[in-house]
Amino acid sequence: MTASTQAIATLLSADNILIDVDVADKQQLFQAVAQALQGQAGLPQTQMIESLKAREQLGSTAIGAGVAVPHSRVRGLAQALALYVRPRTPIPFDAPDGKPVAHIVVIFVPEQATHAHLQLLAGVAELFQDSNFKEKLRACGDAVSVTRLFTEWSE
Repeated sequence: MTASTQAIATLLSADNILIDVDVADKQQLFQAVAQALQGQAGLPQTQMIESLKAREQLGSTAIGAGVAVPHSRVRGLAQALALYVRPRTPIPFDAPDGKPVAHIVVIFVPEQATHAHLQLLAGVAELFQDSNFKEKLRACGDAVSVTRLFTEWSE
């Protein structure tokens, strides 16, 4: 496991895994994420939603092959947070390949955390480039198995 993949795995506890979430679009996804992370972030849900929407307006955070990594630097956030979301059905995300997304890793970092932000994004990209990882992730049926996969994955 590289330092980048380990960084993202460290943030993904079972509490930060949402499987079979019933969302139809980005807006519903961002609302579900803000609701799930509100207690950990200590920030208003509207601030989290607006920060993700603002980032998406700069360009889609979908990376293709069914994966999106919505992310934002957030004023007032004390430490990085991440959440893995698997929607019940893939959702449109303006991906470069035009495919809907089935795997979403949402990352929030403190406003000044540029290096940590880049390291987390690199870790997600590295994991999801591996088709075996995505296949095993699809087979995970609960939050604990998803957490274990992220934590134990090595090439």
